[in-house]
Amino acid sequence: MPLNLSSRSNQAEWLDDAELQPAELAAVLHDLARFNGAMFGHRPVVAFLLRAAARAPQDRPLTVLDVGCGYGDLLRAVRRAFDRRGLPIRLIGLDLSRETIRIAQEATDAADDIAYQAGDVFTFRPAQSIDVVVSSLLTHHMSDDMIAAFLRFMEQTAQRGWLIYDLQRHIVPYAFIGLMGKITRLHPMVIHDGRISVARSLTRAEWNARLDAAGIARDAVKLRWFLFRFVIERLT
Repeated sequence: MPLNLSSRSNQAEWLDDAELQPAELAAVLHDLARFNGAMFGHRPVVAFLLRAAARAPQDRPLTVLDVGCGYGDLLRAVRRAFDRRGLPIRLIGLDLSRETIRIAQEATDAADDIAYQAGDVFTFRPAQSIDVVVSSLLTHHMSDDMIAAFLRFMEQTAQRGWLIYDLQRHIVPYAFIGLMGKITRLHPMVIHDGRISVARSLTRAEWNARLDAAGIARDAVKLRWFLFRFVIERLT
């Protein structure tokens, strides 16, 4: 275990640097999605999007951009939730890795109608108006300055709101990922990187500091705790 979780780690994750064969990358992404699903990771995002849809005009689909979409499991969960309720939604998944996008496309049924594209969020220019921007388990990969820039991107891009869902830096999730990883036989890279992800993540005080750096008023945002993760959301 790390000797000190009082400040963010800058240790690189294996997945960020490794040049994996496509089959192994697919296995890692699948296990990441499996673990996040077991931790109810989709639930806060889906609930937020349903609230956003209830407040939006009913004559057109809600357009949602998922930044760092990875395996596409969150977008597929959103599609299922909206389809069950007969609600229209347009889903866009953006990820930095072209290979990850290819794997997400292969894992997604054509009927889900999810538009995936590879690209850097900081140079991304959407071809259409975006109602809501979401990200799940992404921001711990970013530096403090990048997080502030990402917050500003969401403020400028999202017409109706945005949400960040990410880990809390705490000894409990750091230890838990190792235990559960072995019990559920997760890919070793998921266990290794999961611990580093916790060490790289933010505390509540650090999230407030990033909001300040982005010029976003704290009372305009809801910051809440969920199972050793934070949900930072804004509905306009």
